[in-house]
Amino acid sequence: MPAKETHALQVPGGRLYYEVRGSGPALLLIPGSNGDADLFAAAADLLADHYTVISYDRRGFSRSTLDEPMETEWGETHADDARRLLETVAAEPSYVFGSSAGAVVGLALISQSPDLVTRLIAHEPPLADVLPDASEWRAFFEEVYDTYRRESAGRAMQMFMAGIGADMLQRPTDIDPELINRLSGNLDFFLRQEVRQAPGYRPDLKALDAQQERIVMAGGRDSRQHFPYRPSAALAGRWGKHVADFPGDHTGYWSQPVEFAATLADVLT
Repeated sequence: MPAKETHALQVPGGRLYYEVRGSGPALLLIPGSNGDADLFAAAADLLADHYTVISYDRRGFSRSTLDEPMETEWGETHADDARRLLETVAAEPSYVFGSSAGAVVGLALISQSPDLVTRLIAHEPPLADVLPDASEWRAFFEEVYDTYRRESAGRAMQMFMAGIGADMLQRPTDIDPELINRLSGNLDFFLRQEVRQAPGYRPDLKALDAQQERIVMAGGRDSRQHFPYRPSAALAGRWGKHVADFPGDHTGYWSQPVEFAATLADVLT
């Protein structure tokens, strides 16, 4: 198993925890709405045979800290963090994989800093804005937030997971208790800072159109009927492409890392 190095990167308003494995072309893995690098750990170990794999906890989640409140736009802030991370670690343009909110960050990154990205695989970005029923989805996420404020994080998460079709997500058979503790500790930050912002992000479609040859929209084979798959299908259709199907559901990289890593390696090449 390739050795893992852990580092910290100071960024405006916070500090990012990140990990580096392997050697070869750089591959940045951007996690979704719980923002923890360890969700990619098993897949990253496999990919590190051919890539320099960079994974991280996104700002405010798990081991990445905030020194001050996020005052700029959600997408701009997270894309800037990814940019700074690539400029620190990678010596040349890099491959990028992002899932869920991480895919939204990846799309923002390639819009703002296309010179840093060789190819982006955007796995199920929850972009309500590209759907015909966008207003209904924005209202749903607003209601999740209101439920969190009125009732509890637990009730809001039940509503969120059921509403997007993620209440039956597959999980690995063996999960590190420390990871579960971190994920549980992230819920308040997620519900305050991201449950509305990630699906409410308005992508720069003209900028994405200009980069479409370097973007692969992806989704889980087991989540085709659920909300997060639909934006992938919408953007792929906009560009006359098909969605690249990956093993598992919305978090297939966690529940089926061997198959997922093999599919990602195929798509990257």
